[in-house]
Amino acid sequence: MVAALFTVVGLGMGAAYMTAVDYTSHLEFCAFTCHEMSVPYEEYKKSKHYQNQYGVRAECPDCHVVHNLWPNTFVTKLAATGELWSHLVGRMAHSDDKIKTFEEDRLELAKHVWERFEHNQSRECRNCHSWDAMLASSQSTRAQGQHEFAQKKGKTCIDCHKGLVHKPVHQLLEKKEDADSFDMN
Repeated sequence: MVAALFTVVGLGMGAAYMTAVDYTSHLEFCAFTCHEMSVPYEEYKKSKHYQNQYGVRAECPDCHVVHNLWPNTFVTKLAATGELWSHLVGRMAHSDDKIKTFEEDRLELAKHVWERFEHNQSRECRNCHSWDAMLASSQSTRAQGQHEFAQKKGKTCIDCHKGLVHKPVHQLLEKKEDADSFDMN
């Protein structure tokens, strides 16, 4: 009897988890449930990940949610609950006086994503892109050379493709590093 109760409770918790993950892993949830996402959503709509000549669309969860392994998905979703705290303290809020706060936080937010992609070797990018599937002959000579170099050196997508979908802020990182090194002298 106790085993049956634990089984039913376990199945219920598993179903609730899967329902929550499914519900929160769609473009509609990301872009239209959270008003904080209106700025990043507008940037995304201007990118090739939203609309391209191939008719393939990568949606928010394709890049921001780990796929394949449930423990990784769970950790990603759990970490995302921290965004609720950000909302409560006013960071990333969408009102005229708070957009500036989002812009001020943008570099820090981007750094978190870059670190995660560097740590997992751009696993989310590689859900759609792979060296083997690239048709190098249709790339520019520069892109061919860069991809060949990156592949030989074990580089990952995010090493070169920061700012691809959202407003590029990696230049701010370089300016901050320059300012920090100047302050040390």
